[in-house]
Amino acid sequence: MLSIDLSSSAIAATASRQGLKIPILIDGRPVMPPGVVIGPAGEIYVGLDTTTAMSLPVDHRFIDNPTDLLGRPITAADEAQPDPVDLLATVLRHVTHHAAVHVNGPITALTVTIPPSWGPRRCGHVSEAAARAGFPPPALVTAPAALAAYATMLGVTMSDGSCVLVCQADREPATLTVLQTAVDGFRELATQQISLAHGLNQLIAQHVVQAATADSDPLQATITAAGSNEADVERVLLESVRTARQLLTTQDQAPVLLPAPRQPTVITRDDVTAAVQPLLYQIPGAVGGILDAADIDTTHLAQVVLRPAPGVAALAETLAAATGITPTLIDHTHALADGALSLTTVQEAGAAANARLPRVRLRVSDLTGALLLGACSLILLLQAVLTAYISTYSTWVVGVRTSLPQLGTAGALVMLTALAVAHLAPTTLLAGTPTASTPEPTTGSLIRRGYLTTVVGGIITAALYGLATGTAVEYDYTPYLKWTLGAALPLAACAALIAATAPRIPADALPAWLVMTRPAVTHAITATAGIYLMRAALTLSTPISTNTIAPIAGSIGAALVGIATALTISRSRTIRAITAPGLAVGYALVFTADTTSALIVGYLIALTWWGIRLTAHTLRLAFPQPGTALRRLADRTGG
Repeated sequence: MLSIDLSSSAIAATASRQGLKIPILIDGRPVMPPGVVIGPAGEIYVGLDTTTAMSLPVDHRFIDNPTDLLGRPITAADEAQPDPVDLLATVLRHVTHHAAVHVNGPITALTVTIPPSWGPRRCGHVSEAAARAGFPPPALVTAPAALAAYATMLGVTMSDGSCVLVCQADREPATLTVLQTAVDGFRELATQQISLAHGLNQLIAQHVVQAATADSDPLQATITAAGSNEADVERVLLESVRTARQLLTTQDQAPVLLPAPRQPTVITRDDVTAAVQPLLYQIPGAVGGILDAADIDTTHLAQVVLRPAPGVAALAETLAAATGITPTLIDHTHALADGALSLTTVQEAGAAANARLPRVRLRVSDLTGALLLGACSLILLLQAVLTAYISTYSTWVVGVRTSLPQLGTAGALVMLTALAVAHLAPTTLLAGTPTASTPEPTTGSLIRRGYLTTVVGGIITAALYGLATGTAVEYDYTPYLKWTLGAALPLAACAALIAATAPRIPADALPAWLVMTRPAVTHAITATAGIYLMRAALTLSTPISTNTIAPIAGSIGAALVGIATALTISRSRTIRAITAPGLAVGYALVFTADTTSALIVGYLIALTWWGIRLTAHTLRLAFPQPGTALRRLADRTGG
């Protein structure tokens, strides 16, 4: 699951994977500016700030924040304007792409933090933007609720039914919200915006200009007048003030660049406090008004949470004086994304047993891997039977020589074929489209059914392989049954453990787990080709000792088995790059009639190790805290 904060002055994202919260770097930055640029041909560029936009060509259009355009009524003059839903969909695609790369897996669910003033119209636009970006409707969490949830993550206690006042001042206009805690999160009682005639940056710029220039300086009239023609001059000054405010969060003073030929000036936190008095003056009245609207007073407030405006340190003091409670300051860049994620993952408790991943209708192409594995299994079985050397006495068969490890590989590939079919169960409609009378089962139920069917079907087929071989050569089937079943049973045991534990896997870890469970068809085909060539070389070279092609074919087959063994035993590209050439050369050099069985057994061991590794990974996902699980098991046993 991915949480994206659209309610702050910059976009932040946090992903949840296996119970861990992972902050996402977007274009190498912890947060992304919300600005969007539209080129002359309609191309869209995201993640630009005001400073960067100043250097754009004149035929490029800069939009400071696409979310500001949501919900606006469309007029005749807006027909040529860009669709804000498309712009937001582009932003969501960009962020989710970086998140998918960062967590090395697909993003299947979204949580979006929105301002508390948004209603059904703009919330609907967000859902539509997510749909255009290729995602299901996101879970929407208001910014105050996300901040309150993050405060609880920091250790702030809020009892059930208590109230909390949340002030979000990092994005204008500043917003006050009263929330009441509930079992499933927070309930909004009232919200109110604090509107100003001018933005904070402009108020500070006016104060700076008045203090640093003479009364006759035309810059004073320029920065004071609304809709000034000197837009570029004002934009540069406001950007300099914004940068100075950021610096004041960590230092006592900061420079502000004035338009040439004026000299730069320096501002302090006291200067900012003096400049933003229009905001500070409104705080006591706004607090009283919103408490009345929520039908509470300060005695009902358990906590006050503040998302501060950069550089405006006096806001916390003013809020404390108005409420009698020292605010909890939250200025972490990913606070809202983390808080919203904690709210939406409470019920996720995540297990595949309660999740329903999207599924598609089964196609022939989906079965390609399983069909190829089944064909490989049959080829090895038929070759072992057809090339068997049968000794007879009169009309009785007294002995049979064939490759027993090859029969074992055929049995193992049968189980691998069943695993390939089981892998399709959670993502394709193997049993048809669900109806009202047969509702869609959960992903955990599908995994359990699929892998249990794998165990039963694979064992039965492997047993039939052994019986069929004995019937075909008219000899005792016991050794053949031992090999076909013996090679299939370890994979069957792994499938049984997966069926029992996979429904406990967290829902957000399912997509990556499903990718890992897909059997590597290419590796099996490579091993099959190698075993086939080795067996063919041995059956050809026995009666024709002068044949020079057979030994070469056998060595090539041995090399292929070595490559397949190396690729199967590890997922690391580095280890594969080192071991595959070494095993290929080594297997080719040692290939003889006496070593063939050992080489095939080596591949069977590698295939069994693949199943053990997959089972171990499943257990780690299902039981992330094995110590706790063992203690619970011990308690139950002791009880």
